[in-house]
Amino acid sequence: MATDPLFDISTPDSISSIMTLKKFFLPAAMACLFLVQASCLQAADPCQLEDILVTARGVESQICLTPGGTAVMEAQDLFQAQDPSVTHTLSQIPGVEKISDSAWGSEINIRGMGRNRVVFLIDGCRVNTATDINGRFGFINTNEIERIEVLKGPVSALYGSGAMGGVINIITKKGKFSTQTDTATTLGAVTGSNPKGFTAFGDTALNSKNFWIYAFGAKRDYDSYDTGSGNEQANSFFEDGNLSLKSGFKWNPENITEMNIQYSKGEDIGIPGKGLALPVGPTVTYPDSHRTLIRLAHHISPVSPVLSQSDLTLFYQEIERDVTMEFPEGSSMDSIKPWGLHETLGAKWQNVLHLGSHNLVTGLDVWSWAMETSREKTLASGLIGIDTPLADARQTSAGFFMEDDMDITQSIILNLGGRMDYIKTKSDELYDWIVPPSSAIIPTLKRTAQSNWDTSWDAHAGLTWRPASDWSMTLLTAAAYRAPDLMERYKYLAFSGGEIYGNPDLDPERSWFFEYGLHYRAGKLSLSGAVYANFLKDMITEELVSGTTNIYQMENVNKARLLGGELEAAYHMDKWRVFATLAYTRGTDETNDTDLAFVPPLNGMAGIAHNDKGPGLWGEVNLKWAAKQDKIAAGETQTPGWATVNARAGYRFTIVQTRHEFMIGLDNIFDVDYANHLSTSRGIELSEPGFNALAAWKMEF
Repeated sequence: MATDPLFDISTPDSISSIMTLKKFFLPAAMACLFLVQASCLQAADPCQLEDILVTARGVESQICLTPGGTAVMEAQDLFQAQDPSVTHTLSQIPGVEKISDSAWGSEINIRGMGRNRVVFLIDGCRVNTATDINGRFGFINTNEIERIEVLKGPVSALYGSGAMGGVINIITKKGKFSTQTDTATTLGAVTGSNPKGFTAFGDTALNSKNFWIYAFGAKRDYDSYDTGSGNEQANSFFEDGNLSLKSGFKWNPENITEMNIQYSKGEDIGIPGKGLALPVGPTVTYPDSHRTLIRLAHHISPVSPVLSQSDLTLFYQEIERDVTMEFPEGSSMDSIKPWGLHETLGAKWQNVLHLGSHNLVTGLDVWSWAMETSREKTLASGLIGIDTPLADARQTSAGFFMEDDMDITQSIILNLGGRMDYIKTKSDELYDWIVPPSSAIIPTLKRTAQSNWDTSWDAHAGLTWRPASDWSMTLLTAAAYRAPDLMERYKYLAFSGGEIYGNPDLDPERSWFFEYGLHYRAGKLSLSGAVYANFLKDMITEELVSGTTNIYQMENVNKARLLGGELEAAYHMDKWRVFATLAYTRGTDETNDTDLAFVPPLNGMAGIAHNDKGPGLWGEVNLKWAAKQDKIAAGETQTPGWATVNARAGYRFTIVQTRHEFMIGLDNIFDVDYANHLSTSRGIELSEPGFNALAAWKMEF
C-alpha cells in the first residue's frame, strides 16, 4: 500500500513541521515543567483549586483530566464582559479568536480553523446556516447563557461533520426542581458609550418539587461604533430581541421531561465587513432575520448498575435571513436582496453506561438540514429579476457514536472514541433565472436535479496520566472529517465575466490531529500548556476549469498543516488572582507551499483580578494584545500588532433578600486604533471599536 506523504514522517515537509513544533514549544513546555516542580516543593497551602468540569464529551470530567483542548466560560464571566456578541468574550480563551463580520455576531476561529469547520450548538442543538456572512452567534443573548463549553479541535466523537475545527456548546439558563415552591427573578440593564446604546433583560422562574417553568426576555439597540482614530465605522449598528420559554416536569425520580422554545430576531443589523461570498462595494444590512428553536428532551436516570443515564432530544430549528445589498451610484446593479431559509430537524439518543472500569457514552445522532434561497436583483436600468445561487436542497446525516473512558490504573485513563456517519444530499434542478429581468431572456438549466450519498468516520484516542494529585499529562490523536455543504456541492454563481459551479462528487475534508498537554493545579498556582499539530487533506476550494471562459468549480485539492500551542497560568493570593495566556498558530498551505489564509497572529492576555466571585467590591484590569501578522496568503494584507488595556469594577451586595450587582467597565482605555487580522485579511478595512465606557446592573430576588 502506498504511503500518503502527508503522514510519512520521513518526508522533508513532515520533518520540518516536527522540528518547527519542537523548536518553538519545547522550551515553553520545559519551563512549565520546571515551574510545576518548583511549585510542588514550595507550595505550603494544601488546598486544591476549584475543579472545572466539562460535560461536552458526554460525562462530567475535570479539564485537567480531559485529553484535548477544552475551556469553560460561566454566566458571571459573560455578565462582567457585556460584549456585543458571545464571540467577543470567547476570544479571551487562548486559541479562540473572533472574525468580525459585524459587531452583532461575528464568527469564531479555533486554532486557525473557522466558519463551517466549527460546530455551533445551543442546548445541544446544531445551528445550521450559511457562514460566509455571520449569522449564527448573533442569535443568542449573552445574559441568557448559563455556561459555554469549548472543544478545541476534533476531540470528541459526539458531534460528527464539521467538528474538525472544534465545538462551541452554549447551555442556556433554566429553572430547577426545589423541595419547596419558590420563585427566582432577575432584572438587568446595560448602557455603553461606544457603541452607544442599551441592553435590557430579565428572567423569572417558578420552581417546585416536580415542576419548573422559566421565561427570559431581552432587547438591545446600539448605534455604529467609533474606531480608535475617532472615525465612525459605518454600518455597524444593530438592534435585536430575544424571548425564551422553558419548562421541566419530573414524572418520578427516574424520568424528567424538558421543553424549550427560543425566539431571536434581528431587526436592523449593519454588516460593515464583507462576507466571503460578497463582492466589494455594496452596503449590506440584515433588515429582518430570526431564529426559532423548539426542543423537547427526556432524561432517564434508572437505578441500574449498568445504565446510569439515557437522554433523548428532539428539536426543530428555523433560521431565516433577509439581506439587503445597496450598490453605489454608477454600478450596473442598484440592489440585491438575498433571502435564505434554513430548517433543521434533529434527534439525538445518548446513553451513559458503567461496565466495570469502563465509562461508556454511546448513541445515535440524526439531523436533516433543508435550505431555500432566492435573490431579487434590481438593475440600474430599473429591471428586476429573481435568481438563486442554490435550488431547494437538503442534507441528512445519521451517525452512530461511542466513547469509552477506561481506568487502566489509578493514575492512567485511556479514552477511545469513534463515529460512523451516513450522509445524503439532494438538490432540485437549478436555472440561472427564476424570474428573468426581461421577457426576452429564457431561463437556462444550469444543474439537473441530483442526489448523492457518502459515508464517513472519525475516531480518537486519548491518554491521561496523573502521576500525582497535583498534575497530569494528556495525549490525544484524532481523525476527523467535514462533509461538503450544500453550497459547495450544488451552487451556481454568475459574476462579471465568469461562473462558479459546485461539485456533487466532492469528498469530505480530512484532518489528522495530535496534541500533548501538561496541567498543574494545586495550592495557589495553576498552569496548563498544550502543543498541537493538525494535518489537513482534501480541502475544498475553487479551481479554474477554463481560463478562456473564466469558469470555476469546487474541488478537493489542498493539503495544509496547522502547528501551534497555548499556555495558561494563574496565581491566587487570598482574594487576588494574577493570570496570563499565550496562543500561537502557524498555518501552511502545502499544496502551494505558501502561508495558509485566515490564521491568527501570536496573541495573549495578562491581568490581575480581585474578589472574582464573592460579595463586596471586585475588579479586574487586563492587557489584550496580538503581534504583527506577516505570515499571510496571497490576497491577504499584513496586520500591525496591537495592545489594549481594559478594566472592570463592581460591587455585589444584598438588601432585604434582594441581591444586587453594579458594574462599570472601560474598554480600550487608551483609544488604540487597531484591526483584527481575521477580518482585514478578506481585503476590507474594518477597525475594532475605540474607547468605550459602559455600566451594568442586575438584581436577583
